[in-house]
Amino acid sequence: MKRPNYRRRRRGVYVHPLVKLLILLLAAGGAFVCVRYYGRLPGETPGSTPVQAAPVPEPLPKTITTPAGAACTLTQLGPEAVHTGNLILVNNWTAFHFPEHQEESLACILDQRTESYYVKDSTVLLLPEALQALNSLMDAFKAQGSRKSVQIVAGHRTTAYQQHLFDQSAERNGLEHAKKYVAQPGHSEHHTGLVVDMGTMNGEFMDSSGDYAWITENCQDYGWVVRYETGKEERTGIWDEPWHFRYVGIPHATEMVRRDYCLEEYIDYLKQFPQDGEHLMIDCVSGQYEVWYTEGCEVYLPDSKLYTVSGNNVDGVIVTCRIGD
Repeated sequence: MKRPNYRRRRRGVYVHPLVKLLILLLAAGGAFVCVRYYGRLPGETPGSTPVQAAPVPEPLPKTITTPAGAACTLTQLGPEAVHTGNLILVNNWTAFHFPEHQEESLACILDQRTESYYVKDSTVLLLPEALQALNSLMDAFKAQGSRKSVQIVAGHRTTAYQQHLFDQSAERNGLEHAKKYVAQPGHSEHHTGLVVDMGTMNGEFMDSSGDYAWITENCQDYGWVVRYETGKEERTGIWDEPWHFRYVGIPHATEMVRRDYCLEEYIDYLKQFPQDGEHLMIDCVSGQYEVWYTEGCEVYLPDSKLYTVSGNNVDGVIVTCRIGD
């Protein structure tokens, strides 16, 4: 005879269909409130709401033709391109990026000068392109009948020597005077090899009066500008120095003088002429030039025309293309 099974069967909890419907409605309402007022569902952490991905920009075309008709190819330059060239900006807010083995690229002015001027000694150095332009300027100065002589008293400087000059000026004239007239070490244009200080034969700095005024008035035709002028102190950080000349190349020197821009102003001005927009056209004694600016290092370079590329030492490069040849 079988024993009766007294174990009770396990049964699920019975939920009335109306109760189930009520639970679903409450859950949906709670989710709506969370999204409506908190911007996320229950359990999501702040910032976890999915964001629609930004559209991927279309790649730049490989080739273009500039407004003046120059065929160009898109070229990727190295990051050092931003910090090299005749238009690099160096001031107390923008440090010079020292290239490796820089002194090997510098030329001794005393060894390569013409007979039109003098040099303090064999330690005064310049980049070759700037030295050639200096010779042309000084030859023209002498040829126009000047009775005065010019002595180049300074060119390239190392950081250590610039520190020496700053400390010396601070000791002799006070710190505030040094800050006005001597650039901070590592921030001096003299580091670039694109600068000369002109003086007289008696050892004084040159001014822009008398016969010397011709140099100030005509230096742009040889690629030079007076770097620090009265009225520009707030932009340049240095007070008036009529003896301090900076090489930037003929077209840019011409445009800077034409617009009465210091280099800080000119670098900002060039950003109005991007490679995919209107380009700057410059007419000068050496011809006609088309100029455009590119942020970064991916830039369109002319295929065949004569051109130069210079970084601005801030955020991009400037292409200067000779046209009409």
